[in-house]
Amino acid sequence: MKKFWEKHDLVKIAGIMVLFTVLLTWIIPQGYWSGSELTITEITRVGIFDFFTYGLLGMYYFTVLVTFLFVLGGFYQVLGKTGGYQKLTDSIAKKLKGKEIVFTLVVSFIIAALTAVVNDYFIILTFLPFVITILSKMKLDKITGLATTFGSVLVGIIGSVYSAKIVGWNVSNLGTDYNSFLWVKLVLFATSFIIFSVLNVLHIRKNLKVKKADQINEIFVSEEVTKKTKIWPVVTIFVSFILISILAYLPWETVFKVGIFATATEWVKTVEILGAPIFSYILGSIESFGAFGSWDLFGIQTLMILATLLLKWAYKINWNDYLTAFGEGFKKSAKLVVILLLVYNILEFSVMFPVIPTIIDWIMSLTSKFNVVLGTIAGFIPSLFSVEYQYTVQLVGNYFVTTYADFASQFPILLQATYGLAMFFTPASFVLLMGLSYLDVSYKDWLKYIWKFLIAMFVIIVILMLIIF
Repeated sequence: MKKFWEKHDLVKIAGIMVLFTVLLTWIIPQGYWSGSELTITEITRVGIFDFFTYGLLGMYYFTVLVTFLFVLGGFYQVLGKTGGYQKLTDSIAKKLKGKEIVFTLVVSFIIAALTAVVNDYFIILTFLPFVITILSKMKLDKITGLATTFGSVLVGIIGSVYSAKIVGWNVSNLGTDYNSFLWVKLVLFATSFIIFSVLNVLHIRKNLKVKKADQINEIFVSEEVTKKTKIWPVVTIFVSFILISILAYLPWETVFKVGIFATATEWVKTVEILGAPIFSYILGSIESFGAFGSWDLFGIQTLMILATLLLKWAYKINWNDYLTAFGEGFKKSAKLVVILLLVYNILEFSVMFPVIPTIIDWIMSLTSKFNVVLGTIAGFIPSLFSVEYQYTVQLVGNYFVTTYADFASQFPILLQATYGLAMFFTPASFVLLMGLSYLDVSYKDWLKYIWKFLIAMFVIIVILMLIIF
């Protein structure tokens, strides 16, 4: 049993957090806010049937995330089947030999910057296995791989500038706008990236000197490469996939006020040939995708499937090998799906059995006036359980901006900062746990690596809050 938990420590960590969330419902009464008024009800406990019912409901509530992980696994397994993918990554890794630090810094910045502006940061996760494959062939260690990829996504979350998944919720629910406290967002992004990068560079230098054996293992093993293996099809298809993905998830209209993609989409839907909207007939329900800037996670999954079909055609993969590869990719994603459902169970119990408002009310009642340090701590509490930022806003956002109306414009950035920092260590951070699982890094080893960053950023957040409040 001990070996089992050592091998599956993330399941253990996430499971403990689920049980802790359940335990809170047994000792703390539920609370509901109506504006600044808190109504405390009786203790409503999560029972055995509740536990398993909500566990199964997770498959229903978050189906799009489950299918996203499965399709992502299939996508990269088919990529590996081409052989050209390995030839491409081998070539890149060879050219970057001796430039490990420069490469990791550049890639880390690109990932963090894109995360800070795209509508849905899950899209960035689709590119990370490609980067990790290159890092593995550069003989870098697992912590470096985790920090450069998934860690950089977390930097982009804490420093989100325009992301609809973070800032968009502040705009739609807390009465702010995309450019509100822009300088604070940029400071959060810059300071977190600099501190995070310093830790990463120091770690890389140390490991390059001692040449530890804990190197990244390739998950999606490719076909054997021969001289006749063509590289240009995979380059063309994969680069096109990346470009379309980025364009499709940038906030063109909501932030940049660019309407060309919406106009083009409307034209495709309505243009007629011989009196019939022929493109609309051929493409089907284009409303499922919409214009660039309004795609959801189903859009990127469809794009991945279409890309694999093009790869099948370009590399003459037969249907049996193609479907087998997809199935192997599904199998490799199974552990990620289990972790996903465990993590989102934390969210379900914290939202369906809301004891967090009661805890927040108790903390904020310790002083008669608003206290920045207590407010920052209170901002952390829901983020430890809520997984996605929208649920942090749902649990405490309206309470803060109503109860402390004089500071209503400051609270959105406080909640963003505390949520972003919490995602670096809480077991409710799916991005973190996905990265730990993917790179086979233990939760304990990650905390040993990241604790200095956490302390430094907490101090910076408190200082920023003292300035703006």
